[in-house]
Amino acid sequence: MKKINTMMKCVVAGGCFLVNFMSAQVGINTSSPQAVLHIDGTKDNPATGIPTAAQVANDVVFTANGEVGIGLLTPAVKIDARSTNNTDNSIGIGETTQTASEAASGAMRYNPLNGGKMQYSDGVVWQDLISSPTKAVVVANLRVASFAVKVPYQVSTGIAGWTEISDPTSNFTPGTGIFTAPRTGVYLVSFTYDFVRIPIVSGYFSEARYVVNGSTVVKKCVKSFSNTSKNAQVAGSCVAGIQLNKGDTFQPHIYQSVFNGSLSLRTDITPASNEYGFVNLSIVEQ
Repeated sequence: MKKINTMMKCVVAGGCFLVNFMSAQVGINTSSPQAVLHIDGTKDNPATGIPTAAQVANDVVFTANGEVGIGLLTPAVKIDARSTNNTDNSIGIGETTQTASEAASGAMRYNPLNGGKMQYSDGVVWQDLISSPTKAVVVANLRVASFAVKVPYQVSTGIAGWTEISDPTSNFTPGTGIFTAPRTGVYLVSFTYDFVRIPIVSGYFSEARYVVNGSTVVKKCVKSFSNTSKNAQVAGSCVAGIQLNKGDTFQPHIYQSVFNGSLSLRTDITPASNEYGFVNLSIVEQ
């Protein structure tokens, strides 16, 4: 399908002149091309209008800016294959016998030697392509007034209201205590807590719980008490590596079966206080 628009412009003083403004769009397997050249791989686009993302997933477009979109209509770079509906968005890069200077700066190649690796040319030599993203490293503690944070009896409670000390990737929300994984991988989490002093009865316990995506408990660290009728501060810690997928959320929880009521965490706002620094959290991407 080819669409060509022609306009005639009349100049009053000198008569009419034919001026061609040609805006051509060529469609292959589609009667409604959305770019200068639009190829519909499986002929599933509508006869008119803009196709859906699922219909575009098998399309290729060439834009007026000289950009190529594979599986999407609006490429942001010269070759863009970032379709939201495809699971095969990888781009194959092969081997070459060219020297780095022959290929020129910015060229890329696959080198099969020593297990295989990607390389780019700096114009002189082929350099190994090494990715070193900034890892997520969260350090936070609870700096709030004494008795401000309470954990109800036998209710898994997410701990919020943190003071953030470190978070270079901005993946932790201190107000909610929720961490969002920037990448799929293993994250080492350390969580410590301490309650105010209360009488402890034999058989009571508390748990640090690691909760993913709001409801899935992936780790429990239990602190139980065997002594009877002893005044003490219930405390616990939990260090564990947890597997998170990109976009998963994580929050530390506490479950207490120690006091039949709301039990306060041991906190304060000033470092000089004896109640300061007992509730801490760290998350380190491995």
